[in-house]
Amino acid sequence: MKPPRRRSLIMVKVSRLLSVDASVLRGAGDKSGHSAHCTKVLNAILEICHRAAFCIEIQSEWNKHLSRIATKWRASMNARKKLIRVDIQVHGQRISDQVNSLLQASAAQRAALRKDVHLLAAAAHADRVIVSGDHALKALCDFHLQERVEWLLVLPGDGVAERQLTIGRLSELSRARPNPK
Repeated sequence: MKPPRRRSLIMVKVSRLLSVDASVLRGAGDKSGHSAHCTKVLNAILEICHRAAFCIEIQSEWNKHLSRIATKWRASMNARKKLIRVDIQVHGQRISDQVNSLLQASAAQRAALRKDVHLLAAAAHADRVIVSGDHALKALCDFHLQERVEWLLVLPGDGVAERQLTIGRLSELSRARPNPK
């Protein structure tokens, strides 16, 4: 009599729908340091098989700030059907209402938040993950808004360990279940 077969645990990769800020696409390049790190982050998104959420506003921001390498990344993502158009109208209105009702924020802070409502709304519509290089926006959102998203910050400077953490976190996202909406 044969022994019962053991079931192997197979780790299923989960493709996450990320909101990618134009700051990362603008920063991507061949040079060392920050531009090389932005390039590595974009390539990790492509290779790990994550998808990128975009709307008309994000698309126009990307068009303004694309580097040569980011143009190739975007074409590769598009060819693999990994650029997903999302409708941000409902989430965008809700987040805009939150920003407009902020009493403790200055006019400049509210203007900075309004400028990127589309990025936050796309993240809220997707898997609540933003890949960005805008540290100030993260700080404003964390302090003022109720919208909870995970930020993967592309760090400037020479923090090799921090950069490896960002790439590692992208890999971890592919092994974890998406955030509840």
